[in-house]
Amino acid sequence: MELNRDPRLHEYCQGLVLAVSGGADSMAMLHAYAHGGFDFPLYVAHVHHGLRPESDGEANLVEDYCRSLHLPCRIFRTSVKDEMQKGETVESAARRLRYGFFKTYAADVGATHLATAHTADDQCETVLLHLIHGTGPKGLCGILPLRNEGPLTLIRPLLTVGKDEILAYCNANAIPFVTDASNEDLAYTRNRIRHVILPEMKKINPNLRQTVCRTAETMQRQQEALTRRAEEFLSVHRDSLPVTRLSELPEGEQAEILRQWFETKGKHLSFEQTAQALALLQKTTGTVEFDRFYRLHLGQDRLTLTTPEEPLQEQAVTTETTLLCDGRILTLIKTTSTQENRRHLIPASLPLTLRTRREGDRMGTAGGTKTLKKRLIELKIPQEKRDRLWILCKDNQILWCEGVGANQKTLPEEGEEGYFISLSEQ
Repeated sequence: MELNRDPRLHEYCQGLVLAVSGGADSMAMLHAYAHGGFDFPLYVAHVHHGLRPESDGEANLVEDYCRSLHLPCRIFRTSVKDEMQKGETVESAARRLRYGFFKTYAADVGATHLATAHTADDQCETVLLHLIHGTGPKGLCGILPLRNEGPLTLIRPLLTVGKDEILAYCNANAIPFVTDASNEDLAYTRNRIRHVILPEMKKINPNLRQTVCRTAETMQRQQEALTRRAEEFLSVHRDSLPVTRLSELPEGEQAEILRQWFETKGKHLSFEQTAQALALLQKTTGTVEFDRFYRLHLGQDRLTLTTPEEPLQEQAVTTETTLLCDGRILTLIKTTSTQENRRHLIPASLPLTLRTRREGDRMGTAGGTKTLKKRLIELKIPQEKRDRLWILCKDNQILWCEGVGANQKTLPEEGEEGYFISLSEQ
């Protein structure tokens, strides 16, 4: 078994957090990195979700194995069911909490990268799952080997390795691991794909896993090229799109430009909505309304997008997890302030006030103070987004601003408790 040595995965890596559950995949990844001769520090993160009786044993296994490898390990214990927000599933709540912990841990130790142990089997299942639910070219890309997860670079170094190869590696190297019984529960769609659908498909094509993974890699390369072309187009045309110029492009490129353009406005286009937007390009004038919030208008050879949004209302933050009026979730993750992480933290003190920016707002920087308006301009945050950025305050003093970070003049002292801020979708 070989880790993916593509230099892009570890480019500029100053420290790597390994997400280790205790299963065969992540334990094999842990062993391979520990013996891989990499020139950056390794840190192990394990999440105890509080969902199964076996979780204690899994946490102990990971901790003991890390001790034998002389690697630092941090265990995050939570109760997912207690932390669930309205409208969340257990899976989405677990993911929100898990990645919030990973980001905090990485900030604490100064790590820039996070590795998860997704395999070629996971890739095959994901692509088929997307097909079952309906997808376009982007969905056929499956799991990406590298992408950004907030401030972290998320990598999947086992994405070309099959489960059978991983089990053989564990056996050859006497690597301990646990088996999650829930992976056999056919109530979960992914498990039905794994245990029922895939075995039948492999009777037709024994090399199905390799075939699907090659398809995903091909789609990823094509999507990368398409994404770059769309980004180049939107770097010139931001506020509105020239219809004649757009109509000269292939339909696939038009769709990608529209998708990216809407995402800059905070809207994800479904397949049906993309088709509606493309159909509008065939007319001379017209309007299409999406979800009662986004209105696409064609006139005078331009496409314009309006978002009739109500102003965000001020909210009190009295607990460490808050459902916001824009549908996102604010999570305050408590940690101890250190020299490495304190620049990302706010003081651990509730209640707080959440609001949008006001005239005259100022924030501290490493070199003094600046108006918030000037900081947003320096960070090249688009003007249309600035009035919908959340700001956390304590007694009218700004502690943190979305897109900017923590006020450098209100950081907790080393050794004091602080909050790391995480904003996530439901």
